[in-house]
Amino acid sequence: MFVNENVLKRLIKAAWKGGGLHIEHTSEGWFAISGMYWALEIDDQMLSNKVKAQIVELIGEIPEPGVACLYIKNTDPQCEVPGATYRNRMAEYDNLKEKSYQFSNVYLKAKNGNIVLLEGSGLRKVMIPEWAADLYDADAVESDETKPEPGATDSRTAYVIWRNNVMALLVLKREIRYQGEREFLDAVEEASLCWEFDEDEEF
Repeated sequence: MFVNENVLKRLIKAAWKGGGLHIEHTSEGWFAISGMYWALEIDDQMLSNKVKAQIVELIGEIPEPGVACLYIKNTDPQCEVPGATYRNRMAEYDNLKEKSYQFSNVYLKAKNGNIVLLEGSGLRKVMIPEWAADLYDADAVESDETKPEPGATDSRTAYVIWRNNVMALLVLKREIRYQGEREFLDAVEEASLCWEFDEDEEF
């Protein structure tokens, strides 16, 4: 999985304690796990034991194939029609127009959580919350996994999707909230924020 397991476990617990943790185990062998601002769809054989243990600790079980439920602390599971949370983000990735977004070197300090900038082709930029950047971890892939593809989104889509051969990760974009954020994005509109660091080259 190209995610940081510790961050994912914190997000799972926060969703369960807050607005709700959606888990669907599809008959085709996929887990769809999501909170309010993120979603993970993964081959059920590739979900790590640490994350499975976290789920069991919180809800008492791993849902059987064909089961979809919303889990909230101190309430009974609210079971749903299968397909309620599974959206096949793996396939959706192909339908998004812009598949080139990389993590830039720029973090913005912001109220209620810092921001990370992603940069795509044509120097287009989108913002995501810092926790989303902490969740993404390309170095965590297993030997039978491919490297994650660049982030995909478009102007009509409120989220970014990454995927490899066994999973897809979705996080909501961070919308512009303050005038200073707009002014900064306007100022760097034609600048690349994905420069590389060369130890042998100094300015």
